[in-house]
Amino acid sequence: MVANAIFLTVSRFVALVAGALLFWASGAAAQTSVAKLGVVVSRSGEFEASYGRPFLDSVRLAVDEANATGAEPRIELEIQDDRSTEAGAREAAARIGDSAAVAVVGPVLSVLALPAGPVFAQAGIPSIVSTAGSDLVTSSSTTFQTVFRNSDLGESVADYLRYALGGSRAVVIFADNGYGRTIADGFRRGAERLGLPATYYPFKTVAERDEAVRLAAADPGKPAVVLGMLEADAVPVMVGLRRAGVATPVLGPGVLSDASFFGLFKDLPEERRAPGFFTKDLYLATPAILDSANADTLAFIEHYRARFGQEASISWLSVQAYDAARLAIAAIRAAVAGKAASGLRARREAAFAYLASLNGPSRAVPGLLGPIWFTPERGRSLAIRMGRFGKGGLFESAPIQLVPVSVAAAGEIASGTLVEIGPGRYARRQQVVYTGIYLNEVPRIDVAQSVFTADFYVWMRFARGVGDADPAQFEFPDMVRGTFASAKPSSQHDLDDGTTYRLWRISGDLKNDFDLRHYPADRQHLDIRFFNARAASDQLVYVLDRGAFEGADAGGGAAKAFGGAAAPTAFRNLTQWQVLGVSEVREILVSRSGLGDPGLVGFDRTRELSGFAMQIEVQRDIGTTLIKTLLPVGLMTLILFATLYFPPALAAAKVTVSITAGLFGAVLLSSINAQLGNVGYVIAVEYGFYAFFALCLVCIITALVGEKRRLDDRSTVIVDRLGRALFVLGLAGTLIAAGMAFAAWR
Repeated sequence: MVANAIFLTVSRFVALVAGALLFWASGAAAQTSVAKLGVVVSRSGEFEASYGRPFLDSVRLAVDEANATGAEPRIELEIQDDRSTEAGAREAAARIGDSAAVAVVGPVLSVLALPAGPVFAQAGIPSIVSTAGSDLVTSSSTTFQTVFRNSDLGESVADYLRYALGGSRAVVIFADNGYGRTIADGFRRGAERLGLPATYYPFKTVAERDEAVRLAAADPGKPAVVLGMLEADAVPVMVGLRRAGVATPVLGPGVLSDASFFGLFKDLPEERRAPGFFTKDLYLATPAILDSANADTLAFIEHYRARFGQEASISWLSVQAYDAARLAIAAIRAAVAGKAASGLRARREAAFAYLASLNGPSRAVPGLLGPIWFTPERGRSLAIRMGRFGKGGLFESAPIQLVPVSVAAAGEIASGTLVEIGPGRYARRQQVVYTGIYLNEVPRIDVAQSVFTADFYVWMRFARGVGDADPAQFEFPDMVRGTFASAKPSSQHDLDDGTTYRLWRISGDLKNDFDLRHYPADRQHLDIRFFNARAASDQLVYVLDRGAFEGADAGGGAAKAFGGAAAPTAFRNLTQWQVLGVSEVREILVSRSGLGDPGLVGFDRTRELSGFAMQIEVQRDIGTTLIKTLLPVGLMTLILFATLYFPPALAAAKVTVSITAGLFGAVLLSSINAQLGNVGYVIAVEYGFYAFFALCLVCIITALVGEKRRLDDRSTVIVDRLGRALFVLGLAGTLIAAGMAFAAWR
């Protein structure tokens, strides 16, 4: 009986352990579940550098961030190269279809997405095309499009011409192919809605194209010109128009916004005499322009550059690819959660159903460029951003933008603040304010008071008479003392391009949160920032006036080091600081709340205030600081060490010197803390003083123990040697630790 009981107990224990192991194994397997995301991208061929590489980098960033959250399943990429050819796109799509991928993103261009789409549909795999704008992309039954279609682009261009540029008539020159016709059809749709007269000139041959240019230039009404073509035709068209004296605005697709397009005119004589001659007043429509992007997009840019380097090229293509990848990941995880044991085909169907369920603003998911939801044709309603080439070929946001609003107030409609861009759809004119700060001097940094003094200029250029927001009504939230009157600029006048220029000179003390944990090897950021608290960012946005800093190198080495943003002598009085850099950035203050407005729901419950900032990075001159504050401690440390060689009879002197040294260190530390202000945490230098106090204690204990042994007629040699060894080890350890810490911080 006893043996049976023991056997039964052991059996139960073994079964319990086995069950626990099986449960752990199944849990571990669940934790390591994996799902595949397909990517069809140009990894070779003519599109690899310009399109394929940034697209794939953004997808990888989205996947890495999704996996870092620990959510299941873990996403792995199934990457296939379309070789920048139609045949390659079909083959890559077929390989994705045969793989375990649940969803797919790509290809990048319409010419590649169109042949790949039917292959995806045959495999039943949902695909998300984020940068191909052809109207035919979603003719494939499983394809979703997260960028505006070419026809939508054309219609939006008509709205921009009418409401932003005040145009009353247009000439449309377009290639008579699938690309040009869709842009022209969209513009025609918008022009008819707006009552905007337009003449259309399609072309198939070079002769027909040149004739269209001649007819447009000869039009006595001097209409605006709309282009529906790619780069190869756009260059001769722009040359023909400008040489014929056409000075009216020209509007076109964002495919022409690359700096390489601007560079195609550089060898022409007119361009050499007057840079920008051919591209002046050329407005191009893209999904995003990063200089005026929202807070979420700016955060993405920071993450992207942190991952791929500060010199990494970022464009609207990168933003769209990142959004598409995040959307695909959400669809995959929703599909796997609901169809974990139903097979690959069922998972693909579930992913498609998830994407199809995003069928309106109330079902949308967040995206960098706004909420993502799909029309019945599986397209996306996405606003355009209009840009133009500035000084040196820089592509920048145009001074006026049309920003869609989801909640249109009757009063704003009646007053004309909102304009109708479609049946029941409205947009607001947004001012893009080109902004810059020039630093004259930072004469003082007061760490104890957490302030610094600055003298600087602020300038702005913005369109006149746009909306009811005043760009000049900005405030400095960190200014505690100073002189600034927004209504009294130092200079103001109107410019030929329809913008107005204003300049202010400002001087004062600005509050700063100094981080002194690494003192005296600390670095500090001095921020000069302002916000417009009277207008949200959909009304106005401050952007860096990049053209104003071109040619900054002409001012010499110091001006070059500061990028033209500060005077060469701006920091001459900061004897204890070294200036590492000066930069200017946009600032956005985000309130993710409806702020008591019951009409704001969902994605509208976010208010962004636009601002601007100059960031100055300074580093304390550690050599000067150490000499002024820590040299006396070093000398006292040597004196302490010398007391360890005093004869045993001078025990009282040893203790007196050690106590005096400790008091001296306490007074010096108190003086340093008084200079740094009310700091509520331990700073690096304090650890050095704690080590100094410990060395004082070593000397005192050594003297007392030695005196005790001397009075007992015992040798003090061992005590003295041990005290010296402890002192040397403590001092060496402190110096090594300090050196390693300072090296890491510098």
